Amino acid sequence: MRCQHCGHEVPDGSVFCNHCGYRINSEVTCSYCHQPMPSTSVFCPHCGKAVDNAVNIASRDIDQREQQPQQPQQPQTYNQQRQQAQRAAQRQANAWQQPKPQPAPDQDDDQDDSDNSGGSNFNRNLIVGIVVAVLLIALLSLLRHCNSQENDRLEARADSAALVAEGSQEPMQVFSSELSRNNFTEDKAYTACAVRFSSTDPDTPERIVGVTYKDDTDRPFIKLYTLTRDGAQWKTELAQTKYFDGRSIIMDNSSLIADAMSIPRAVTVDGKQCLYFGFLNHLKGAGEGGNGRVTLCLFDIDAKKLTTLTYDGNIRSRTDGRQYVYSRGPLESTGSSERRFLQQEAASIGAIHVATQDEIDAEEQAKKEEEEAKALEGEENAGAKWEHDNAENMDKLKEGEEVKMKPTQYDKPIINMKEIKDKIDNGKYLVFLDTKGSVVGFNKNSRKYFTIYGAKNGPASSISFHGDNTVLIKTSNGSISYDLVHDKAKSAN
Repeated sequence: MRCQHCGHEVPDGSVFCNHCGYRINSEVTCSYCHQPMPSTSVFCPHCGKAVDNAVNIASRDIDQREQQPQQPQQPQTYNQQRQQAQRAAQRQANAWQQPKPQPAPDQDDDQDDSDNSGGSNFNRNLIVGIVVAVLLIALLSLLRHCNSQENDRLEARADSAALVAEGSQEPMQVFSSELSRNNFTEDKAYTACAVRFSSTDPDTPERIVGVTYKDDTDRPFIKLYTLTRDGAQWKTELAQTKYFDGRSIIMDNSSLIADAMSIPRAVTVDGKQCLYFGFLNHLKGAGEGGNGRVTLCLFDIDAKKLTTLTYDGNIRSRTDGRQYVYSRGPLESTGSSERRFLQQEAASIGAIHVATQDEIDAEEQAKKEEEEAKALEGEENAGAKWEHDNAENMDKLKEGEEVKMKPTQYDKPIINMKEIKDKIDNGKYLVFLDTKGSVVGFNKNSRKYFTIYGAKNGPASSISFHGDNTVLIKTSNGSISYDLVHDKAKSAN
């Protein structure tokens, strides 16, 4: 037998359904002709129509399920189990709210007996309802508890995701944030760089090494910090401070003329993890031609040791306008492995130019000539300058050639008037012979003094005009004719 209300199979002779508690009727009414018939009928014995009652519907469903191939049951997730329990509870609640079917008015005495037992059926249903309500409350409490646990798991995963997100941040962001959180920003220093050091060794924590600097102060400085991962937090420590009195600190790759991928960066030197970075520290206010420096640094993060290599020299400009330091080499020795590493890296820094030996020799020669020229400056050195500038011309003159002399013009007298031995005047020029044997001219139009002959080539004994604007000079080595207009000289012997 099957219950005409829920369709479940019940034992033979049952009065009530052992699944839903509904009274079992052995007969039902055809929905087409309204004639009574056995509850197990598939077709109405009066009109022949297919009977559409709960028993037959349940039977057809069972037959269909048996005919369908069994699909392997997929494991349910926690959310699927929770949703299934909620749907079952809702279906149960809806079942209790559905009105019970009323018996037909022409039912027999058995149906009257059903009406008489309605009170006991109601009481039974009430008890079952209370039990179901208690079960629903317990189920909802269980669901709430499970949901709370799931939320805790979600929050834990969110914390882990936040940790991952923090770990993926740029080192500069983490570095600046941690300095601020640990009150290391009171010096108002600028952040120069920050580099992350990761390790595959589980005993070595992740670290970040950063550099700050301050230039607008009486004592410019750089500071090195180490950040060590401690669970979800960072432990921040000031590792070292270095001062650069009287100098300007410039920290950017444009000034260093260096590739941002090569400096700063994490390196390993002799098995030690180090931060490699560099900066300019020119003399304060120094510009083109002034003293400049480029300092390259290697910081051992375990030993907290800072090794530097400084290139010192004059500041010069490249063709593109950017400045560099022309250096003869580092100030420090390069005996250690750390400084040898820095010396190799210096080749990739455009702000450093290490002079070759040929460049050094040329520089020395230029410096010597500059010093000589400086020693020959001024009216008091006019004779020495003439001897220097015309030494080659005097050799050619002695060999009988006519040469173009190199006189230097002066605004002030270049001869001691108290030592004048002879003076001649042709209206345009004055020519003086002093007691040492030197000859000096004066152009009345330009008001300039200039040397005509130096005594070191053999002292002059007399002077005279020989034609227009030509002076004849007699010396111990012979006579010389000097053209005052064209500054040309030749032997007059």
